[in-house]
Amino acid sequence: MKSKLRLWRGGGTLILAAGLALGSAPVVSAAGAEVDLDVVTKVVTAYQDLLDSHWTDSNCSLSSCANASSSVFASSGDKKSQRGSSFGGSSKKGRDERKDSGENPKFTKAEATILRVRDAMKEFGMPIKTAKSTINVEDAKLDASGKATVSVAVGTTKTYEHNDKPGYMVNVHTVTLAPSSENLFAVIEDIVDPIPQEEDPGDVQLPEGVTFDPVPIDRILGTESSGGNRPAANTSGAEFSLLPAHKDSDVVSTHQVQNIPGQQPHKKRQGKPDVRKMVEYATFWTDEAQNPDKYKDVINPAYPKYEYNCANFVSQTLEAGGWKRQGVFGEKDPYAWNPYIKSVMGGVTATRTWSYAPSLYAYAKMDSPYHTMQAGTMAAQPGDLLFVDFHSTKVIGHAMVVTGRGLREDQATGKIIDTPLISQKTINYQNHPLFESIKTTEENGNPIWYALTTR
Repeated sequence: MKSKLRLWRGGGTLILAAGLALGSAPVVSAAGAEVDLDVVTKVVTAYQDLLDSHWTDSNCSLSSCANASSSVFASSGDKKSQRGSSFGGSSKKGRDERKDSGENPKFTKAEATILRVRDAMKEFGMPIKTAKSTINVEDAKLDASGKATVSVAVGTTKTYEHNDKPGYMVNVHTVTLAPSSENLFAVIEDIVDPIPQEEDPGDVQLPEGVTFDPVPIDRILGTESSGGNRPAANTSGAEFSLLPAHKDSDVVSTHQVQNIPGQQPHKKRQGKPDVRKMVEYATFWTDEAQNPDKYKDVINPAYPKYEYNCANFVSQTLEAGGWKRQGVFGEKDPYAWNPYIKSVMGGVTATRTWSYAPSLYAYAKMDSPYHTMQAGTMAAQPGDLLFVDFHSTKVIGHAMVVTGRGLREDQATGKIIDTPLISQKTINYQNHPLFESIKTTEENGNPIWYALTTR
C-alpha cells in the first residue's frame, strides 16, 4: 500500500502522521477537520502564484507591497486556498490596513530575493515579462513547535524583454507553514536551497602546473571596460536547432575509449569541440519536457548518474561536441577522461576529470584548447565552460556550460546587446540568464567565478 502523509490539528497541536492511502480510516482532528498534503500543496501553490506575480508587479517593492506573502493561507476544513491579511483576516481589509498604516511589508527570504533580483534584471536591461511556476511537494515534517517544514521543488519558466525564447530553472525550497487558532495554515518562511556544492572525494590528483584562475564577473558578462558585448545584429548564429539524433541516447554516446600509447601528458589531446552539437545536447537534456520530476536530474541513460551531476553533464556536452574518451584504468588519473573506466578497486566508475568539477576544470585547461578567459574577450559565448566557488574557499564546487546568448538593452547607450545564457544539472537550468544566476548566487555569499573558452 502507498503511504500518505496527513497533516491535522488535534489537542491544540499540529500533528503530522503517516497513514495508509488504501484501507485506512481518515485521520481527523477533534473538530472533525482533516488536513493532508493536498492542503499543503494548495497553500504552497497559492503562495508560489503570488511570488510569480512579484517578478512583474511594479507596485510591489521591498519598501512598499500591499500584496506581500503574509496574505497567503488555507483552511484545513475546506481545503481551499485563500489570501488574507495573515491568519484568517479579510484580504481587502488586511491589504488596505497595511497600505494605510505605512507598515513595512513582511517577506519571506525567497520573496525578498525575487524582488532584489527582479530589480537588478531591470537595471541590467533584461526585465522579466512573465513568470509561471509549477510545484512538487516532496516531503513535510514537524518541528518541536508544531510548525510544518515542507520541501518543495519549484520549476519556473520566465520570459524576458527583447527575447523570444523563455528560460527554465528548477529550485528546491524549504517552506515553513504555521497553524493559527482558526485552523488555518500559512507560509511564514521560504528559503531557496543553494545549488548543491560538489563533495570533495578526497583523492583528487591534479595535473602538474595547473592553476585555478578566477575571472571577474564583468569580463564573463561582457561589461568589463576593456571588453564589451557584440551588437545584437551579430547574434543571428545564436539560434540552434535540435538535431533528431539527440533524441536517441545511443547516438550521442558511441565514442570508443581512445588510447594514445606514449602520449605525453602536457600535449593537448582533445580538440576544439563542435559548439552547435554541445548546445543541441545540453538544451535537449535540460528541457522541461525531458524533466517531469523536478526533484531528480534526468540524465541520458547512456551515462552514469550521481547525486551531483553538474560536471557529469558538462562532460556529456563535451563528448557530444566531439571530445574522445581517454584512458582505460584509474579513475584518479588526471589525464584520463571517461564516464566508464576500470577502477583500481574493481568495477567500473567515472574518472574524476569527468565527474568532479575541479578536476574537469584542470583537465580542460591542460589537455584541450580551453584556457582562462582573458581581458578584452567578449562576453562568454556558447560552448564556454563556467565554474563557481560558492563559498569563496578557492575550491570550485559547480560547473555549467554556456548554451545561448540572450538580449538586453545597454542602459548607457540604449543599444540591444547580447548576454550569456547557461544550462546545467543539479539542479536543472536551461538557457537561464547568467546575470540572474549571479545575482541569485550572491544572495548566499560572495562566489568566485572561473571561465574557460576556446576563443
